[in-house]
Amino acid sequence: MVTPQTRLDADKNNPSFCAGVTRIFTEDTDLALAPRKWPRQARSRATVDAILEATALLLEEGKSCSTNAIAERAGVGIATLYQYFPGRDEVIAALSRQMRERLVHTVASALVTACRQSLRDGLRSLILAAVQADWERPLLASRLDEIEAKLPLETDHRRIMTELCAAVTTFLERQHVASGRKAEILAADLCTIAGALIDAERERAGTIETDQFDRITGHLLAIIHAGSPE
Repeated sequence: MVTPQTRLDADKNNPSFCAGVTRIFTEDTDLALAPRKWPRQARSRATVDAILEATALLLEEGKSCSTNAIAERAGVGIATLYQYFPGRDEVIAALSRQMRERLVHTVASALVTACRQSLRDGLRSLILAAVQADWERPLLASRLDEIEAKLPLETDHRRIMTELCAAVTTFLERQHVASGRKAEILAADLCTIAGALIDAERERAGTIETDQFDRITGHLLAIIHAGSPE
């Protein structure tokens, strides 16, 4: 698996290295609700993208997400949809994976800048990147979260957490906060706590404002300082 850590190490001298999206979910991975067929050619990828965007729009509009409704909205035949997905849950899972991959890509892109900033500013940059997708399509993010909670996507979530923790581990090491196993453990704590704080703010206020970002950053900094050597 290519992680933000290895991407940064391999391409640290290339400022455009984050132009490509890290491919986390691939055909050779063991996933629940996997597609029936993985798109390989440009035309098939365009078809799948149309199906996923149609699903996203239906979710945002609060409309039915049956396979028939998705196919109609996407402008494809139902047989074409079933060529790629066994059912509605597999389509939802694929949409979730697409958004999660974008999350990792956004955080990995922010990592380059964050490593050059102060500890506080760099940490804040990573937090901003983590919620960027929700800012772009907040209603979709909210409704997708509700559906995901009912689907067996634990393996997906572990993969995403592995990627995010790799990015934060790199950040901690470049900031000389911790290294090796200690950095990995601290990164896992920070990712878990940051996720909980972001979710809590979103549920309470529906969005995250500047002062809330500062508060989350302050909480994470306190954890970093508490775990740092005297």
